[in-house]
Amino acid sequence: MTFSIESFVFVGVVFLIFYTIRRRARAYFLLAASIAFIAYLDRNSCFWVLATSVLVYIWGLIEGSFAKKNKTLARLFMVVGVMSCVFSLFVLKHVAKWNFSDNIFRELIMPIGFSYYIFQAIAYIVDIYRGKMSAEKNLLFFMLYMCFFPKFVSGPIESPEKLLSQIKSLHKVYLDEDNRLSIAFPTILYGFFMKTVVADRLAMYTPKLLGYPHIYGSQWLFAGMLMYTLQIYCDFAGYSAIAVGVSRVLGIRLTENFNAPYLSPDIATFWRRWHISLSSWLKEYIYIPLGGNRKGFVRKLLNTMIVFLICGLWHGAGLSFIIWGLLHGIYSVAGAILSSRNIKPNRILGTVITFLCVAFAWIFFGAPSTKFALSFITRMLRFSTGEIPLPTQTIELGVKPFDRNIFVYAFVVFFMDLFMTKMKIPFGEALQKIPPIVRYLIEYALILAIVLLGIYGPGYDAADYMYMDF
Repeated sequence: MTFSIESFVFVGVVFLIFYTIRRRARAYFLLAASIAFIAYLDRNSCFWVLATSVLVYIWGLIEGSFAKKNKTLARLFMVVGVMSCVFSLFVLKHVAKWNFSDNIFRELIMPIGFSYYIFQAIAYIVDIYRGKMSAEKNLLFFMLYMCFFPKFVSGPIESPEKLLSQIKSLHKVYLDEDNRLSIAFPTILYGFFMKTVVADRLAMYTPKLLGYPHIYGSQWLFAGMLMYTLQIYCDFAGYSAIAVGVSRVLGIRLTENFNAPYLSPDIATFWRRWHISLSSWLKEYIYIPLGGNRKGFVRKLLNTMIVFLICGLWHGAGLSFIIWGLLHGIYSVAGAILSSRNIKPNRILGTVITFLCVAFAWIFFGAPSTKFALSFITRMLRFSTGEIPLPTQTIELGVKPFDRNIFVYAFVVFFMDLFMTKMKIPFGEALQKIPPIVRYLIEYALILAIVLLGIYGPGYDAADYMYMDF
C-alpha cells in the first residue's frame, strides 16, 4: 500500500468487486488488481515482479519434481535458485546504485518491493527442498503470493505455506464472519494515525537534525535521536497495520509485523517484536541453517553476528547500515552472555537500556552517511552548543507551536502499545475485548486526529514510507 487518495479509492473499488464477483474468481481478480496497482506505482517494478514470479514458479516445479526422487539434484536446484535470487538482489540493490554513470544501470535501480518478494521467493525454493510444501501447480495463485498488493511495497514477508493456503481458500471467505470489519477498521485507522499524525510530522525535522548536526546543540540532537526512533517505528508499523487491516478485509491474515518493540526488556525480545516477519525469515533461512545454537555457545554467538551483518547489508550497502547491523549483533551477543550467567537487570531498567541502545543504533541507520552519524554522536555526547544560538536553532529547524504537541502523540502510541502488551493480542482484536462505547470513542478520536492533525492538519506534508527504499 501507499498513502494517497488514489490508494483509498483503489482499495474501496477492490473491496466492492471482491464481494460481488463469483467466489472462485476472487484470487484471479486480486492478482489482476495487484498487477494494476504495481504498474501504477512503477512499470519497471511490475516487469520485475512478474518476470521473477514466472521464473521462480518454473524453477519450483523442476525442483519439486526431484524433491522425492533425487535429493542430491533437488539440493542442487535449491542452491542454484537461492544463489540466483541473492545475486539479483545484490545487483539491483547495490551494484546498480554504485554505477550512476551507466544509463542502463540507472533504469534498473532497485524496483519497489524487490527485497521483500525476493525473500519470499527464497523461502519458497527452500521450503520445497525441505519438504515443508509441494511446488505450487497454479501459476496465478503463485503470482498472487508474490505480488499481493497490500504487502507489496514494504512487506510483511510471508511464508509460502501460510499465504498460499489462504489464497486457495478465498472462495470460502464471508464478509460477516470472524468480526472481519470491526477488527480491520480500527487496525487501519491506527496505522494511519501512526503514519500521518506522528511519523510524517516528525519527518519534517529529523532530516535536518541528522543531515546538519553541526548546526544544533546536544539537546536538539538528543531530541532528534528520540524523534527518529519514534518516526521509523510509527512509519513502518503504521504501514504494516494498514496492510494487515486491508488484507483482513479481503480474507487474508498477514503477519502482525510489530508488537510493542520499544517496551522490550532486552534486545532479544526487541527482535521478536520488531519487523517480526524479517526476524522470523532471518532465523528460519539463515540462523538455523548456520547451526543456530546447536553447535555450542561460541558458534551461537558467531551465527548471531553473521545474521545481523546480513540484516545490515539487506538494508543497504553503505558502511552506516553495516555498523547498524553489527551494533545489534553486539547487543545480542552481550545479552546472550549476560543471560548465560543469569545476569538480568530490573525489567524497567532493562527496557530503558534496550530502548536507548536501539535509539543510538538508529542514528547510523538514519544519517546520510557514517561521517554524519559520527558527527551527530560526537556533538550529542560532548554537550555541544551548536554553531548558532539555541533560539535560532529552533527557528532554523522550523518548529511551529502546533508541533510542540508531538510528545503528546508519542504518549498515545506508548499507551496503545501498553494496551496491546497487556491484552497480548493485536490492536484491532484488543479493541474487541473492551466495552463497545469505549471502542467507538477510541475510533472516533483516531478519525479526528487523522483529519485535524494529519491529512488536513497545519503544515501537513505526506512523506513516502521509509521502508520503500529497502
